[in-house]
Amino acid sequence: MNVPALMDLPWLAPACDTLRRARSAGRFPGALLIHEQPGAGGEWLARFAAATALCREAAAPCSRCGDCRRLAAGSHPDFHWLTSGEDSNYIRVEQVRELCAELALTSHGAGARVAVIAPAEAMNANAANALLKTLEEPRAGATL
Repeated sequence: MNVPALMDLPWLAPACDTLRRARSAGRFPGALLIHEQPGAGGEWLARFAAATALCREAAAPCSRCGDCRRLAAGSHPDFHWLTSGEDSNYIRVEQVRELCAELALTSHGAGARVAVIAPAEAMNANAANALLKTLEEPRAGATL
């Protein structure tokens, strides 16, 4: 996947700076809602937020540590990308329940756990309701 650089998406720089400052202050959010026009960089920002949460270096994301490299390779065990299946346009309640169960576990590397649900509007009402408890009472270090 060809990932654009931040200089190609300058309108996202303020959001990236806010995420970095929040992490430095120890106040990284338990959930983020990214609402954007299709193709405006929302998925890129979600990946940036995930990298910021998962990286253990002071200047996160560093792009050099093991966590950053595993995330870039798509093999980080504490990162989950939830989307509709090939057989449906919707995110099903079973998918959300599995994700919530996974987020409730401790991380593989004693760091953060991150999940991206994209697009969130693909969840049906039952799936959205299944996510509520995790949103209201997230495990420490888990970010949606």
